[in-house]
Amino acid sequence: MSLIQELPDDFDLSTTTAKVVRSDGTEAVVELAEAKPSSAEPRAHGGAGPADERATGAPAAEPQHGDAKQDAAAAAGATAGADRKRFTFTLLQNAKFAGFDHKDTQALLFKWGMQGHCYIKRYAYDQYLEPYNVSAFLVDFFNDNPSIAVLGARDSWGTLGRVASVEMEPTAHTVTSLDFFDRLTTKGVIRESTGEIKKCLDEYVDSFLVSDELRKCLLMPEYELYDIFTENDRREFIFHVFKAICLGGRLCQFEDELGPYLDVTKKLYKDLITVVKDPQTGRLRVASLIFKIKSVESSVSPLFPFEHPQNFCYVSIDPIRRHVNLWYHASDAYY
Repeated sequence: MSLIQELPDDFDLSTTTAKVVRSDGTEAVVELAEAKPSSAEPRAHGGAGPADERATGAPAAEPQHGDAKQDAAAAAGATAGADRKRFTFTLLQNAKFAGFDHKDTQALLFKWGMQGHCYIKRYAYDQYLEPYNVSAFLVDFFNDNPSIAVLGARDSWGTLGRVASVEMEPTAHTVTSLDFFDRLTTKGVIRESTGEIKKCLDEYVDSFLVSDELRKCLLMPEYELYDIFTENDRREFIFHVFKAICLGGRLCQFEDELGPYLDVTKKLYKDLITVVKDPQTGRLRVASLIFKIKSVESSVSPLFPFEHPQNFCYVSIDPIRRHVNLWYHASDAYY
């Protein structure tokens, strides 16, 4: 099942061209598959956070790395010098997220204990992003946007304050089809005839109640079918989305069938990525750069109230339109 060709009815998928300006000043034209939303009144998604106003220029610290995966990017970024031009960002209040805002998605997020604890927002940025400069870009992003709300104790929302460094982990983004999850059925985690998730005896794993074979596959390396998804598969952003909604929020009512999980995964994935047509192969591919934000060094509030697998933050960078999508979820307790 293609994630790209099966858009909701209120979307218009058309192949257009987009002009991209490289860092050396030359221009290139790429073919772009763009979902064109209808106009809407300005609003922010997720219903959380302080007033949407621009920061007035808190200086960004030289990027640091808290993860071995950042070493090369941080080292290269440091050569740019302390007087580099900062990235600036603008909240796009009228951005449309057809999947996240869909009434069925919101009903399921409520059922899974995530509604009111997660949001998606979109921002525009002002200059070309070199791959080596991602660490500095993310520091500027969190410094320049007071509209980024973070959850604290007692379900209270706050702000980060000044951010000195960002610890992040890149994800893979090669998947463009829900066929990626067919192995759950062919390997017997899901009943092929009914789509039902096979049940098992209850047990707790890392604070999660595991009562079916799907959660075993997601959480338990010792489970005999855990390896149907390789470590590279588990790095795919679509797997991150799927796992996040399957495990749910603070008080999650699990599904008996796989269908609702796949449906919401497809909708959120489309909201968060950008797709282009490869001029050499003619195939669609994901152009976004997607990072899991593990922590930030901030002056006011931490990124999450405490460390938990379901407290997460993802930043998806669209280098063609110069947009950033932020997907955040957190809770101060899980039951």
